[in-house]
Amino acid sequence: MTVTLMQLRRQVRTRIGVPLSDQFQSPEVIDDAIMIALNTFESEARWPWQETTAAPSVTGEAATFDVPADWMATRSIFLDDDEIVPVSTSDILQWPTTDHGRPQVYALVDTVVHIRPFPDGAYTFTHLYYRTASSLINDEDVVRMPDQFTPTIVSKAAEVLSLRGDDRGLAAAHLADYLQGVGRARREARRISGPIRTRVRDGSWI
Repeated sequence: MTVTLMQLRRQVRTRIGVPLSDQFQSPEVIDDAIMIALNTFESEARWPWQETTAAPSVTGEAATFDVPADWMATRSIFLDDDEIVPVSTSDILQWPTTDHGRPQVYALVDTVVHIRPFPDGAYTFTHLYYRTASSLINDEDVVRMPDQFTPTIVSKAAEVLSLRGDDRGLAAAHLADYLQGVGRARREARRISGPIRTRVRDGSWI
């Protein structure tokens, strides 16, 4: 994971064939296209490099904790070696307030994790979650994905910029390259870490 925003910008500029002096496809416009491409690619699946952990704690006075700022989706929550079971929001909200003990279940309400039973003491959890795409602002900011997948980001950014220039034929070619790159990334990620979960439509995970 060594590719920087500056390197991506150069690759995109080379891909679409625009000079440094081009004002229509300016560095700011190219950077916006890169971020669109990065977010699109990261939403295609739950990639292994998106996984990370946090260690939230609760006490007997609180039965909730906030998800991290870079949270996108929860994979699992553990208390020591025991996995806490996800349940529906209605189950959590209807849980008797008099029920205290070792937490066993959880539910997400917006960006807050509610655990039940209400804790009878202090507990620290391991929250395994998928984080959002890297935010690339400075030239030296590094893309958080394996380097072999960054050409796919370049293809998508080139598609976005080609559409901006109303060159639909070239945009279609870049899109085809992007989709092939996504397929290669899925196969490689599956080879490394086992089956991945694919996002099939906006707002829906399978």
